[in-house]
Parts: sequence; structure tokens; C-alpha cells
Amino acid sequence: MNRGYVRLWRKSLDAGWIKNYKLWCFWTYCLMKATHKEYDAVVGLQIVHLMPGQFIFGRRKAATETGLTEREIRTVLDFLRKAGNLTIKTTNKFSIITIVNWTIYQSVEIKNDPLNDQPLTSKGPHTRTKEHKNKYTSNFLSFWQAFPRKVGKDAAWRAWKKRNGELPLIDALLVILEQQKQSSQWQDKKYIPHPATWLNQGRWQDEVVEPKGGGDGWL
Repeated sequence: MNRGYVRLWRKSLDAGWIKNYKLWCFWTYCLMKATHKEYDAVVGLQIVHLMPGQFIFGRRKAATETGLTEREIRTVLDFLRKAGNLTIKTTNKFSIITIVNWTIYQSVEIKNDPLNDQPLTSKGPHTRTKEHKNKYTSNFLSFWQAFPRKVGKDAAWRAWKKRNGELPLIDALLVILEQQKQSSQWQDKKYIPHPATWLNQGRWQDEVVEPKGGGDGWL
């Protein structure tokens, strides 16, 4: 679990969530519990692979950590699930909660600018981390993390640099990508294009047919 920061979006004010203490308490609890990176968690004698935006959930522990009752948590959890803000997968021993659109709203970088889209080097500002390996921009890494088919990273990087002046701002690009990931074509994983192909063909301009009963998932 990330011991750093999470982002809170002002749209929650417009929707009135902050006026509902129980809802706001549990929602922010979920954001802070979710992992910011991919890792293996040990639950009992079982290894559970978690992706960014996921965490191991139990109502009893959540009640202890939030001060809400288990019944209140069950009610709020059901609301968030129906609203499309999270999903929950339950086994006979534990549950995994996934924050919908985590990559879009909690990514490290959310804006294109001349500084952020320069290749990261050892001479860059101190805020640039070693994990970028001095080659890719932070915006490209956000795109790469969000893209569901991770093949041909170098080819994708070349395509990114070639089309960079035509690309939408990174936050808009990630929203488009998330919408396409929900399409029936992409749900059938064999039809997902390579990331380099997606960039070279300007596929962010494709029209997406929203699945029935869909929604953006986040406030």
C-alpha cells in the first residue's frame, strides 16, 4: 500500500458526497487502502496478485479502521458498486476491491507540458525518479501503464515521440483509453491493437460505443 498521497477530486463536492459522512469516510478509506503499484500480497498461506487501485478487503477490519458499523459499510459499498466507482470480487476467504478508473485519476502525471514531456535524464530535476530509467517521459509511462496490451514498448515509444504534437493532453488521452478498454472489441482481448499501432494510426480518435448500463465510474 502506498504511504504517500492520493488525489481527491472536487467533483465530489458537486455531487454532494462530502455531506454524507459515511459515504465520504468509506470512499476516502478505499482510496488510501488501494495499492499504487503492482505487487503480490500474502493472505494466510495464499499469494494474491494486486494491480494498482486494488486492495484486500474485509468488513470487520474496515469497521475497526473507519469507525463505521459492518452494516453501514455493506450499505455504502453496495452504493459505490452500483454507481460504478468500484468493483468487488469475493472468495470464500477474502475480497478484493478494485477502484474503477484508478489509473486515470491517480496517475503520477496528469498534464502535458514541455518539462514533463522531455526524456528523463540524470541531470533532470530531483523530483524525477530513478524508476524511469532515463529514457521515457512520465506521460508516456502513464500511457504505457494504462494500455492493456504491453508489447513492443520501444516501438510504442518511437510512435509516441512521432505523434506527440498531435496527442491530446495526457489526462484526456487516458480517459479515451479507458473508454475504449470497456468496448466489446477490447473486452475480447485478441482484438486489442499493439500500443505502437494504436498511436501510429491515431486510434484515440476512434468513436466508442458505450456499453449498456455504463458510466464513467468516478465522481
